[in-house]
Amino acid sequence: MLGSLVAAGTVGVMAAPAQAALAGGPADYTAQAGKAADYINGHSADVPSEHLGAQLDKALALVASGKTDAATQATLGKIKGNIQAKGSAYCAPVGKPVNVGGCAKVTITLLAAGEPTTYGGFDYAKPVTSASQFTEYATNQALDMIALERLGKPIPKALFKSVTDYASSTPKWADPDTDGLMLTALSHVKGSDTDKAKAVTSLEGRLDAAKQGEAWGFKGAGPNVNTTAWVASGLYRAGDADHKGQAVKGRAWLVSRQQADGSFGNNAAKTPEGK
Repeated sequence: MLGSLVAAGTVGVMAAPAQAALAGGPADYTAQAGKAADYINGHSADVPSEHLGAQLDKALALVASGKTDAATQATLGKIKGNIQAKGSAYCAPVGKPVNVGGCAKVTITLLAAGEPTTYGGFDYAKPVTSASQFTEYATNQALDMIALERLGKPIPKALFKSVTDYASSTPKWADPDTDGLMLTALSHVKGSDTDKAKAVTSLEGRLDAAKQGEAWGFKGAGPNVNTTAWVASGLYRAGDADHKGQAVKGRAWLVSRQQADGSFGNNAAKTPEGK
């Protein structure tokens, strides 16, 4: 996946302003987000051959950039066309369980793009709002939570418990990307709650273990753009003061990885921390 897509698209999941596109905070990174959008638009010919999930990431990145020029609208138009053609199969594949997380991702994308959630004759919000069990992987559950908040719907107790149980227990494997998205999802839960606070503290601890210099990555693999984008966004939204400060530094690290063409280098071996 393109580094430019990952860095901007993470925040696109929440449809945040362009100046927050590299993790949130007081600095204005509109220009950098715009360059990333230009890079995505410059490679729009790749869109038809990509998995729909990757196309949704691109759409969210473009919306987050704040750009409305003809090239951006053309790329978004291609992706919307593919949602009409492939979205229902992505959300509800024939002969398989409904992909609630996939439905949530399409829902988030359509809302961010100013479109109705019933699109091309298919209601993408219905599987999210009507789900009685939330047993998918944690990434999808986080997307479910974000989609419900965007729809103005209450977060079911079963979903909240599933998310907080995952966050507060020892995972089968380290997944800082998902931990960052989990923090973002929890930031959408209004008010204070003991289980929420415990979950946030647990996730912060996991991400402390994944921290590499001013960035984050998987153990033994060095820091990378993808993980840092997910983590910095989540920590800024839900972390304590210290972790918000880490997120701001992580955002600056992301900016340092942007290439002249607008893409983001994702080779940890080229960074001091990855030597």
